[in-house]
Amino acid sequence: MGIRFFSDKNRPVHMGPYPLERLARQSVAPDLSAVPPMPVLSFQRPDQPESIVNAMGEFQAMMDAIRDGFVNAVPSEIPADPSARAHHLKAFGYFNDASMMGCGPLPAEAMLPQPRHNPDIDRLAHALKTRQTKTLASGIDVIMADLKESMEAAPKPMDTHRHAIVFVYEHNRDPDSDEPGSDWIMDAQDHRSCLLATENAVVIANYIRLLGFDARAHTAMSSEVDLGKLAVAAGLASVEDGDVVVPWLGKRFGLAAVTTEMEIAYDQPLQPMAQQPWFRTQGPAWWLGTGFAKNALNRDAYAKRRYVDGAHPFEKLKRVEDPTTYIDEENVARVPKLADMFARAQFGDMGKPLQDAARGGTMCARPPPVSPSAAHWAHLCYCRMATAQMARARPMPPEMPRISRPRPISLEAMPWASAVARNGRGTLTTRPEKRSTRPMIKPSA
Repeated sequence: MGIRFFSDKNRPVHMGPYPLERLARQSVAPDLSAVPPMPVLSFQRPDQPESIVNAMGEFQAMMDAIRDGFVNAVPSEIPADPSARAHHLKAFGYFNDASMMGCGPLPAEAMLPQPRHNPDIDRLAHALKTRQTKTLASGIDVIMADLKESMEAAPKPMDTHRHAIVFVYEHNRDPDSDEPGSDWIMDAQDHRSCLLATENAVVIANYIRLLGFDARAHTAMSSEVDLGKLAVAAGLASVEDGDVVVPWLGKRFGLAAVTTEMEIAYDQPLQPMAQQPWFRTQGPAWWLGTGFAKNALNRDAYAKRRYVDGAHPFEKLKRVEDPTTYIDEENVARVPKLADMFARAQFGDMGKPLQDAARGGTMCARPPPVSPSAAHWAHLCYCRMATAQMARARPMPPEMPRISRPRPISLEAMPWASAVARNGRGTLTTRPEKRSTRPMIKPSA
């Protein structure tokens, strides 16, 4: 992970991991005519069937298919301050691991003369019409319905779009040909950053539409705008020797953008790299990382690590042969697939009311927060449930830890959680819930 000498816990989330606030900016609009055209990217490698790029293509097509959609007819109550809106959207983008984000105008010269269309979308549309969904994941019906609806919707104009949100995703080092697992990830840096930026832009565009404002995501595969020009206009990049260059990243990055009619505050364009103050951008603050997450020593988490080892040094952790957590293997329930009630409910095996209730993944949705009184009542129910199981508890090994009262569990898991049993010595173990018609009995002395 590299070296960090200072913490960034007090840094606002919307400012991101890089010290963009230390860059010199200008109030004059940049000359976008010097920005080179967008590079062409393809996710098809028939001559390299082992490449992961081939598998990434279908997911990229799915994201490109839903980059536009219907706008909520009821506008939401949001802050009227454009700066607060921009901070809100940036914070969520950085939460989704964006390297840099910027907001700027949508200039007329940034519009492409011919919109870019992902060719894999047509193949995906044919597959959706002819292929049966096999997964039983909760909410898959809503996901597939939204996907089909988006692909069948006619393209809409962007006449009301005046603002843009730009996402930058940096490249890590290129994999070495001799490191393990490098065969199928070689030459996939542009595709990786494109896919990550696309996912972030599509989610935020959908979020803005839910707020009641029209918005559309633009990617390297499907776009009506030139992403490089938007990055320059949003104060994330500058044109250096005919190339789009991002501070600290150079030319190793991927872009995506969201255009919208929702008013947001703009970031000023950057001054050329030659006019950037060295002390503020490459000086001691950048090397030590004073108050921000990224610095010269930790910018690339894989600079000195193999990709197979991951970004964190798990190899330094102590390990044992057997788990230290006790597992009551004899009482771990082995539920047959026939008893998959979620799937059977979706198929209608349990009646129409349960089938309707299972749509949209509502049976797995996170419940709303409960009031303190309701939480107290739920905890009392849990304590009674644990007490009722005391007499039926199995003896546990003496080396297990002892506690004085039942441990609390999450309220959202309580409806289907197994009862917690406790024996006379005060030790805990989880047991599969067994329904019984016998009256509850008191624990033996």
